[in-house]
Amino acid sequence: MIEVTATAMARAFSSYLGKVEHGETVVVCKHGRPIARLVPDSMFMSGRKAADLFRSHKAGKLDRQAADAIEDQIRKLDRESEHALAH
Repeated sequence: MIEVTATAMARAFSSYLGKVEHGETVVVCKHGRPIARLVPDSMFMSGRKAADLFRSHKAGKLDRQAADAIEDQIRKLDRESEHALAH
């Protein structure tokens, strides 16, 4: 996980977007407080790998809950996609 100020993100957005494309998570902070998280799109990787990116983050309990919720949603989307392809 990479933490960056909003100002630094604005100045080098393309660079940070490239990092996200390669699997990194970028947390954008304003006045020292996290305000946004840029994560890889699940279309670039499996749902499990995307959820594992969140699990590796050690910020706290809420992030773990967010990772679990995201994993559940990705599993749901994967099931819906598989169902749609089967029909």
